[in-house]
Amino acid sequence: MFSKRKTKIIVSLGPASYDESILRELINMGTDLFRINFSHGDYATYRKLIRKIKDLSPEMPIMADLKGAELRTSCPGPLSFSKNELLVLRFKGDPSSDGEFSLTGVSHLEDLLKPGVRVLIDDGNVELEITEVFSDRARLKALNPGTVLPGKSAHFPGVDIPFPLLTDKDKGDIAFSLEEGLDLIAASMIKSDKEIKAIRAMIPDHVSLIAKIEHPMAAQNIDAITEAADMILVARGDLGVQMPLTAIPVIQKNIIAAARKKGKPVIIATQMLESMREHPRATRAEVTDIATAIYDSVDALMLTGETAAGRYPLEAVRTLIEVAVTTEADIDYKTMKDKIPMDKMNISDAISYASIEAAVSLQAKAIICFTSSGTTALRVAKFRPPIPIISFTPNSHVSKKLAGVFGTSTITTCFYDNTDEMIEEARKILVHEGIAHPGDIFVITAGVPLGVKGTTNMMKVIEI
Repeated sequence: MFSKRKTKIIVSLGPASYDESILRELINMGTDLFRINFSHGDYATYRKLIRKIKDLSPEMPIMADLKGAELRTSCPGPLSFSKNELLVLRFKGDPSSDGEFSLTGVSHLEDLLKPGVRVLIDDGNVELEITEVFSDRARLKALNPGTVLPGKSAHFPGVDIPFPLLTDKDKGDIAFSLEEGLDLIAASMIKSDKEIKAIRAMIPDHVSLIAKIEHPMAAQNIDAITEAADMILVARGDLGVQMPLTAIPVIQKNIIAAARKKGKPVIIATQMLESMREHPRATRAEVTDIATAIYDSVDALMLTGETAAGRYPLEAVRTLIEVAVTTEADIDYKTMKDKIPMDKMNISDAISYASIEAAVSLQAKAIICFTSSGTTALRVAKFRPPIPIISFTPNSHVSKKLAGVFGTSTITTCFYDNTDEMIEEARKILVHEGIAHPGDIFVITAGVPLGVKGTTNMMKVIEI
């Protein structure tokens, strides 16, 4: 029942992991959550994949990662060039095969660009600089040798591209995700809480909404975004293209701090184990990067290209798990709660903090959270207890919502309107599942009256 890990593992699926045998192994290894990237593939592929996952593990949560508003390259084929070579960005008409390409995703670029502006393509592997702008095209100089391929992302650092709040594709992908019963939706390339609120208006409350922080404006608006979203995802790939690479570690820590302050789960993603796309062994720097995120006590780590398109998806997940287990063993979680901001006038915060103090003092086996929305478990997880958090919930979607939350596991049970009845039923389940044995102590926290969201106001200690 109890995982050895407190840090959750999210695995992105793609051609490298579509095979049923790979999916089964990923599940058996302890993957907590699967991600489907809607930037690639089609609905028929997604639907088939979702069916496979639900057949193998009906309770496995699935995240839909929206493509978001973005610029993508369009050209007849690979466009290779040397340093200082001149290229043409076509605004109107189709690009020819003679050093030209265009961008899809927004119109009227000619009104936004000027000489000296850089364009970074394919996560910054291609860097160009605009030298002249005309009504139908721009001339660019290559700052390094490279190749422009069709369908690669493009960014203009420092230029605010006026994207719509929601693209037509995103709207269609949201509808498909809801139709297929997916559990979480990740919003890409957001700039403020406006995009989050626009998506929230389209989805039911039980579907968790994740804000991907991958634009400089999102990092600036992190407090409002954190307030509006259910979870935060630090997508370092696009962040590292939009702003100086040297700023990313500081921004990552600031985002983690903002999320933790509000008790919102935070995920770190992109290039966690990039070398393992081609090699079976991670680099020392990658392992250290992962450990640093765990020392910062993030809720989850997400693999992207490593498991979606890499040659060693299983090895990558195994490495991530091993680093998490080893690093967590070195962390003193007993004192961590004292380093986390607490609202001393907030009853829910006070009860959650006190439940951990009691659990540590009494050497409790676990903290039991009775929750109908997941809020009680989130409150306790905010303070990073050294012992497991077990959530009892009458709502199956809550167990999936909590799958990416630090140190939690869930048991779905009936709804009880009487706390004594609820506690007795929990006692029976814990014993039946082999979790509890005579003499074991459990600290229970809940909100009374039961079923009212955000009212964590009760703590009780039981002994088996």
